[in-house]
Amino acid sequence: MPHYKSLKPDERTKRRSIADAIDLLHDEGARSARIQVDALQLASQDVVGLIAVFAKNAVAGSTSFVTLPTCEIFCARRDGSQELEEFDIFRLEGAIVDGRGTVELADGTRLRAVEVVPALLPYNVTDLDWRILHCTIARMNAEQECYTYPIRFADRRDALDCSTLRNLSGRIPLLKEIQGDIADEEPALKDLSEQKIADTLCKFGIRLPRPRRTQRLGSTATG
Repeated sequence: MPHYKSLKPDERTKRRSIADAIDLLHDEGARSARIQVDALQLASQDVVGLIAVFAKNAVAGSTSFVTLPTCEIFCARRDGSQELEEFDIFRLEGAIVDGRGTVELADGTRLRAVEVVPALLPYNVTDLDWRILHCTIARMNAEQECYTYPIRFADRRDALDCSTLRNLSGRIPLLKEIQGDIADEEPALKDLSEQKIADTLCKFGIRLPRPRRTQRLGSTATG
């Protein structure tokens, strides 16, 4: 089974270009790479792309990858043109990158100077949010459904195929069960509230928030 190695994941938000990813992969001996773009549907129903650039090392029997910021669009110049254009981020899915950073899309279009435009997300996903999400997936025995490659070889958040999260909706376990699993795994979180778990699952778009009760217009209390 291949070994997956995430390169400098803590610097993901600082990277802006495919060239940034290729520079790191060059240090691993890679001469070409493949781009994968997974979809994440936000609670707002907007869909953004999670980008990773993969390179295989046949000698070592491993695959190194570099992640870039979450985004909706990227900018690039077509081969032979100096005009900078905007493209939908999902056009990068399955693209091949050569050693000079030139990107060939799945439809054969060749691009240079590819830079992503980070999406302005409506919230920040915290380490606790990720812990809750991964614990929920584990409780559902949905690892094979949700992770794109073996999680023991990579950071779980990098291995997560967020496009699968929408399929979890409607079969989420009881919040108290998730709460118990998290407490067993991390005793310091034994006081984690069910409301926080619910809010996190709503944040990832796999649990709909309950509508607030509102007082009927014109109603008054009577004694």
